[in-house]
Amino acid sequence: MRPPLISLGLLSLLCCLTTPSPAKADSTKAWCSLFDANDQSNSLPEPVPCRFSQRQGNATVVMPQRRFDFPAKEQGKTYQRDNSTAGIGFSRKGDFTLVVFWQDPRKQ
Repeated sequence: MRPPLISLGLLSLLCCLTTPSPAKADSTKAWCSLFDANDQSNSLPEPVPCRFSQRQGNATVVMPQRRFDFPAKEQGKTYQRDNSTAGIGFSRKGDFTLVVFWQDPRKQ
């Protein structure tokens, strides 16, 4: 009886080793500028270090003392998203625009 149990154990181990691991979120350090919807200034708010992460289209931006979540299913409904080579912009009409830069915009 032992050989079938050993074979079953080895088969289980082999399955675990070949099963793909769960996908991880893409995450990167970035620079963020937050524009208040009521601000009439044309100047860029001071960019601050932030962290951008995304998983299956769901984006999260973490700034010092603030966190923004942008669920993929809400895109075009509760917020707008604009992608570019320099970064990504998120806006909620009448509330804010958050711009995520891949590089410090002051050095470009």
